[in-house]
Amino acid sequence: MISDSSKLALVAVAAILGILVGLRVSNNMKSTSSWNSKLHIDAILTEQRLLRAEEKANQLNSESDTGTANLGPEPPKWQLVIEKANPVHFVHIRNAFRTLGWVEKNDTSDWKLLWSYRDPFYSHHPSFVAIKAMAPGQKVNQLPGSGWFTYKWYLAEVAPKLDCLPITFQLPRARNEFISFAKQHEGQYDWVVKNEGHKGVKAVTPESEAVAKIVNNTLVQQLVRPVLISGRSWDLGVYVAITSSHPLKVYVYNDIVLRFCQAKYIDPVVEPENVNAYVVGDHYTAPWELPATKKHLDKGLNYLQALQRVLKEQGHAVDDLVPQLKVLILELLLKMQPKLKGVSDGYTHGASSFFAMYRFDFMLDQHLRPYIMEVNLSPNLSSTRHQPLAGLFIKVLNDLVRLVGFGPEGAHRNIEMSPEIEQQLSSKDVGAADSNSCQACVDTDCASTQIDCVARCAACRTPAQQQAILDVVSEHAHQGPNWSRVYPIPQDLKELAAQYVKQQPPVGDLNNMLQEWMQSACQKDGTWC
Repeated sequence: MISDSSKLALVAVAAILGILVGLRVSNNMKSTSSWNSKLHIDAILTEQRLLRAEEKANQLNSESDTGTANLGPEPPKWQLVIEKANPVHFVHIRNAFRTLGWVEKNDTSDWKLLWSYRDPFYSHHPSFVAIKAMAPGQKVNQLPGSGWFTYKWYLAEVAPKLDCLPITFQLPRARNEFISFAKQHEGQYDWVVKNEGHKGVKAVTPESEAVAKIVNNTLVQQLVRPVLISGRSWDLGVYVAITSSHPLKVYVYNDIVLRFCQAKYIDPVVEPENVNAYVVGDHYTAPWELPATKKHLDKGLNYLQALQRVLKEQGHAVDDLVPQLKVLILELLLKMQPKLKGVSDGYTHGASSFFAMYRFDFMLDQHLRPYIMEVNLSPNLSSTRHQPLAGLFIKVLNDLVRLVGFGPEGAHRNIEMSPEIEQQLSSKDVGAADSNSCQACVDTDCASTQIDCVARCAACRTPAQQQAILDVVSEHAHQGPNWSRVYPIPQDLKELAAQYVKQQPPVGDLNNMLQEWMQSACQKDGTWC
């Protein structure tokens, strides 16, 4: 029998290796292109060592389960479903949960969390049946219906209606519509074509033979001419956590992924074949490889701060950049929320069973206007190609699992919320009215005209309504300094976001209740504002 101390030692080794990868970031900022290949090999070897250590720890856990019974509380179980993907890409994910004391078990039905790499909501996915039969309190890290904004083809359908997206047409279906639009706005736009996977990007004109011959599904999109940094085009990826689609709850992370083209920018209309000059591909130039951004990273700034500093040095006003990104994210998600809720309602326990993290990829044009270029389902969290990103990925994952209540003190660590945790969260129901007001609600069968009884009094809430309040209290306690709430809308975004919320308010009664509760909470505690 393997001793518990031996098991813990191996787990600790795995955790330390993960941390060391992150600690090497500052040193690797001093890298030059001459040793990029060595950096790539070191990253692969490091992650493979960590993967082997994790697999060994899993084996010891399995052996231990057949021995003596655990004397302490049973650790929460989770499953990782990666299908045919390379396991080395999930090292940071596995390490995040192991550090928090979770046990990976793929041969059991009493898991707390199922983490799927791909969209699991189709019949031939290996976890489809398990998801359909989920118990109350079990959670999946994907949102039903998210394909409406993560699949480029569907995203293109709403592009003409939203300011956050570049103008896009689906070819060959909308070829005549595209040609007509281009003629009406001649000289205002240039265009690129790309397939559904955002590959095969090439500049075209509406009357070109390339457009006329398109027979397979292809997108033709407004060309966004970027503001350049060090003469290069670039994009930025913003991490967005949706902890529920009903009530809608959205958070944005305070750091980004920053990627530059491999070659200096050349207008694609002039040289359409030089794709590396205007398309950020999988093999991109990292910010620590460019002096303009590297000098700020070397001072300890994160990627978002370094980007803001560089843009400011170039004479751009950047104070409103992050609020603009948040509002554009909100615009898209408010448009999609009815679809998300509608699909989630088809599952036994509705939206409460699902959460997800996405990466919204933006480009900024020459006037610093941001556009959402795509939304990534299961964004890359492997630092195999770019080892210095390990620190960011580890931090994002740790902050995500705590936000959704999976940390050591989290509300959702076990399948059923413990009475102790429920009592702790209920004591933080700062949006509740005073006892006299709530008694007046009870006396009128929760129909008082003086206050919103459901939002303000626990005695008037259904179990689903009470759970919605407890969940947002838990998230508020665990969001930490790195997540910022975008919806329900905080006070500092309300003016900027007002036009979008008016156009497309979220559907479902829980949204109105939560908004009312938060207004009351804000009056009592400024951290809720």
